[in-house]
Amino acid sequence: MTFNYIIRKLYPRKAFAVVSLAVMAVFLCSGLLAALPKNTHAASTLPAGFSLQTLPTGVTGAYQLTDFARTGDGGYFASGKGGQLTWTSAAGASITIANFNVVSDQDLGFTGLALAPDYATSRTLYTVRAILVSGQTQMTLSAWTVTGGATPSGLTNERVILQLAATTNVHGMTTVLPAADGTLWVSIGDGADFVNPDTRALRALDINQGYGKLLRVQQDGRGVTSNPYYDSANPNSWKSRVYASGFRSPFRFSLDPASGAPVVADVGWNRWEEVNIVRPGTSYGWPCWEADEQTVQYKDMTQCNGVGNTRPLTSYAHGPMGTSVTGGVVYTGSAYPVQYRGSYFFGDYSSNRLYTLAYDAQGNLNRAPEANGFGSGLGGPVRLSAADNGDIMYADITTNTIKRLVYASGNRAPTPQATTATNPSTLTVNFDAGQSYDLDGDILTYAWDFGDGVTGTGVTTSHTYAAPGTAPLTARLTVTDPNGAASSLNINVVPANNTPQLTLNAPPAGTLYKVGDPVSLNATATDAEDGALTVQWQTNLLHCSGGYCHVHPGTNSSGPAYSTMFEDHGDDTSLQITATATDSRGVATQQTYAANPKLRTLTINSNVPTAISINGKPRQNAQITVDAAVSIIPPAMATDGVSTFDRWADGGAAERSLTMPDSNVTYTAVYITPIDRRYNTDPNLRAAVGTPTAVEQGDVSLRYRDYTNGRVYWTAASGVHEVHGAIKDNYLTQGAHVKFGEPITDEVVAPDGAGRYNHFAAEASSYWTAQTGAHMVYGRIREVWASLGWERGPNGYPKSDELATPNGRGRFNSFQNGGIYWTPQTDARSVLGAIYAKWGQFGYEAGILGFPTTNETVAPDGRGRYSQFETGAVYWTPQTGAHEVHGLIKTRWAALGWERSYLGYPTSDEFAIAGGRRSNFERGYIIWNAASGVVTDRRY
Repeated sequence: MTFNYIIRKLYPRKAFAVVSLAVMAVFLCSGLLAALPKNTHAASTLPAGFSLQTLPTGVTGAYQLTDFARTGDGGYFASGKGGQLTWTSAAGASITIANFNVVSDQDLGFTGLALAPDYATSRTLYTVRAILVSGQTQMTLSAWTVTGGATPSGLTNERVILQLAATTNVHGMTTVLPAADGTLWVSIGDGADFVNPDTRALRALDINQGYGKLLRVQQDGRGVTSNPYYDSANPNSWKSRVYASGFRSPFRFSLDPASGAPVVADVGWNRWEEVNIVRPGTSYGWPCWEADEQTVQYKDMTQCNGVGNTRPLTSYAHGPMGTSVTGGVVYTGSAYPVQYRGSYFFGDYSSNRLYTLAYDAQGNLNRAPEANGFGSGLGGPVRLSAADNGDIMYADITTNTIKRLVYASGNRAPTPQATTATNPSTLTVNFDAGQSYDLDGDILTYAWDFGDGVTGTGVTTSHTYAAPGTAPLTARLTVTDPNGAASSLNINVVPANNTPQLTLNAPPAGTLYKVGDPVSLNATATDAEDGALTVQWQTNLLHCSGGYCHVHPGTNSSGPAYSTMFEDHGDDTSLQITATATDSRGVATQQTYAANPKLRTLTINSNVPTAISINGKPRQNAQITVDAAVSIIPPAMATDGVSTFDRWADGGAAERSLTMPDSNVTYTAVYITPIDRRYNTDPNLRAAVGTPTAVEQGDVSLRYRDYTNGRVYWTAASGVHEVHGAIKDNYLTQGAHVKFGEPITDEVVAPDGAGRYNHFAAEASSYWTAQTGAHMVYGRIREVWASLGWERGPNGYPKSDELATPNGRGRFNSFQNGGIYWTPQTDARSVLGAIYAKWGQFGYEAGILGFPTTNETVAPDGRGRYSQFETGAVYWTPQTGAHEVHGLIKTRWAALGWERSYLGYPTSDEFAIAGGRRSNFERGYIIWNAASGVVTDRRY
């Protein structure tokens, strides 16, 4: 990746905005690597027993390695950001296969590659790169055919699958992940400015655009029919391709091996990094949300009003843990200590660390990432993958090498096997160790001690002994794996003695066995010196599952014939049947026949990611021997932590037992959420909200789904409730569940029969009548309104939502009769009728009276009513009407006893007179003298 990219990732984002890229380039191009954080080159630290193997890639140039993909034979491809594609053999020899012309500015370049699951036969390789097309930078996903044999020689036949214009040089297309079913998963960032708020980031929420998305597509770019927004009329639309939305920079992801759910790391902005277990159709909130909080710079934009969020599996604040997460993989092997088995390994590029976490089948975090990392000083992890045995591997961009994380005590030593063929006339013995194997899938090295002081190397070799060659010698084969684990095998050699001749009669190559099939072999053995020899038979069971193999010792027998029944040993298990003949000098020869199972694929689909158990192991598919017994057990709850098992699409009991047929089989489990369950069973609900218009959103704490006339919510605390019509529109406009929580009632007819309402979890309600429309009341204003009798109280129904007062000091709702006003100093107070109208004449809260400090109250004499305000009061009787009194006149009247004084109630507002001001009352008046400040009261 470019130096600018590196510094942007390693330095705080805000600091980068004010540092000249040109100056940075000068520092770096001048070799002043002190400009990089020191921990880039710090010594690595790992838990005891772990170490790193370093594998070359052939990628050249500083900070170039972006991705790698293993070919299954020990070799691997690697991508360089500037366009270089290399291949490295199992022996570590690297060659360049291609050099693409790419746009490699900032995040762009040759950023991803992958191999098709059937690469061995299809030779298909996928690339993600940014290229110029008619002067426009296009993020491009392509498929290629690799030419050449075991050693690739080039690429041909490019097929462009997806293209999307790069509107900035950051947050582009990064990862392609081919699935076993032939579909492709693709991640694309928001393509927006990474320093300042940018409305282009809002594209991440728009399912009709490709930016900020996780996509799932066919080989030709069409959306997958099971995608949540698939449109059969337009399968090539972005909507049809979208699996999930609301991502900023989804930098690397993998599929959970049990449930198939994508696990995506999203690089954050100013505050948070996050890892998400992705559910279909779900939005992860960017740019309105970052991790589990609203983004200050975006949340007040109109487009973010009411936009919800899906809580990440985990998130960590920018700081010592890092600032640039790299998505990882679940460890599926058994070599690591037990606490790491099933753990998710991921990295942070900027802190040069790996982390682990653990989650359960419902996607709940069981173990948070280590505060100081699983390991530190590990270079720059920009891609994580797994070896055949599950070992974690990652691309280190700082060294352009692949690192493999191995655990010494968990590494299994290889198994040596050797055969010899002797030519007595020349005293030459040919040695062959080709049957040796390593259960961890490691590449082996071979060392020979021929027993006469001479040594050799290689999987096959030969040695000529000195005359007379009649003395027995002991040769020794030692095989060693890359971790240093070694095993040796002693071989009896008599150079002048003929090697026994063994003839094994076995079924034709390619014969496959079902459970219960007979496996029959016979063999004869002769020796030039000894004549006929007895054949010894040894059976081992080689069991492989999920790329992890182990051996079970079987039976021993002797004689010319061997027969057994191919038994049900679970998944991919073969019988390794070895016939051995040994002469009187101890020289042996042997041949091995592999009785391989006839396998068929059992695939379990689910409408939501679910860890369904096949023969006791949660997984999506399995290779099962024909006629083997199979047990399929769906969990009661899906990975989303909400959906529960409803049925199999083809019917039948929840727990299925079957005998594997001689054909591939697919079963589809149907899980249903509480929302769908109620919708399917409640005709009144369906009538109220209409038909679905979107997929269900949310997470384990809150979920909702939109319909033509409503929205339905679920939480564990509140259950399933709908909001529809005008109340729904009001609720969404005012902020929906983000502000008011979920509905805790359906829409209900108000007790007075005139209106309708919904209550919401955050002490809020929306009330509607045909005359007033729908309006939201919440907080202290709602509490006061409720204490006065809701809509049956003196205020009636709300005529406005809660609004800020023009002077900015308080908030209010208008009602059919008056209003309720709130400030932190006065609390919420109800003003009604004529008193409210009089207050309005004087400018409401902005006038001389200020905010109300009491609700409208019956006067002590029982004849009138009043409301007190910050600087005055308004009193009313049927005879006098409503009038205000304030200032020193009000003070004098209060001192006299208010309305119970000789003056009675006010009959006028305060008005100007010569030399001062005056208020009239029923039986007198009060005058204020402007010159002296004296207040006097008089009778008429």
